[in-house]
Amino acid sequence: MDLEYKTIQAQTPLFADSKQMHAMLEEEAKAGWQMLWKEDNYKIKLQRETSHRENDKNLDFDAYRSTVGVSSVVTYVGTALLTLAIVSVILYFAIWAG
Repeated sequence: MDLEYKTIQAQTPLFADSKQMHAMLEEEAKAGWQMLWKEDNYKIKLQRETSHRENDKNLDFDAYRSTVGVSSVVTYVGTALLTLAIVSVILYFAIWAG
């Protein structure tokens, strides 16, 4: 019995919510993945037998995906925009209101 492993990561604490975590694990189970352990609210370690690879082409998702939830691009863009807004407010008060 040959096994393979993967880690699934989320940009937000997605796995703190047990409903969302179990929904994701149910989807991963379609590809034969089983949870080994939850590292924290952002990472989960999974394993499966390599014999499940044969069914991967029939899935409606990538069996080897390593991220779930909000895209990192969305997170980074949101953080950049928030930072820009805060700096703009600080500069406004420092230059024109002072």
